[in-house]
Amino acid sequence: MQFVCLFIPPAIAALVSGIVYFKTSDLLGKFRETLENIKMDFLYHNEISKLSMYYNSLYILVHDVEKEFSLTTFLLLCSQWFNLNEVLLSYILYEGEMLSYSLGCLMIAQFSFAVILNVGVILCASRISYQVLRVQTALQLLCNKVGTANSSPFQILKNMLDINFPEMTAYGVLKLTPYLIASSFGSVLTYGLLVINVNRC
Repeated sequence: MQFVCLFIPPAIAALVSGIVYFKTSDLLGKFRETLENIKMDFLYHNEISKLSMYYNSLYILVHDVEKEFSLTTFLLLCSQWFNLNEVLLSYILYEGEMLSYSLGCLMIAQFSFAVILNVGVILCASRISYQVLRVQTALQLLCNKVGTANSSPFQILKNMLDINFPEMTAYGVLKLTPYLIASSFGSVLTYGLLVINVNRC
């Protein structure tokens, strides 16, 4: 019964959320491929209208997915982070030596389950943002190609000014800025001192 209460509801929520995020990102990926496969220098109005309607539908879909699943995902991630902290505190309190076999197995299962759910849901959701960025890049390249042939020099320079270059990141997880150096060393120092103080108690 404890297994069912602990693992089944979060697993179902994570599975449904992950599938919806993954399928949404696939639709964005197909739209991006359509944009990248356009070879002509001049687009007819009806073709642009079809692309615009499809893009608008995807925009509405992404907003609906965010609205419907953001609370579920937030609660899921919070519950799994709570489980990770509970396992960590239990291990510290029992000092790893006084654990019974059944409690040890439960803690290992709880830890593994929390990590898998968190990583899985976050990766599936982040695919949407990644595909949106790639769609916008494809649209910008297409706009540059079409606009350069039909625009004045001033408009071309203005379009160049409006292009947003990506920031440098560590696999999209951390922005590579000087602030990262201070924050990372500060985090290591803070958690290191916390662990030392807990072990002394």
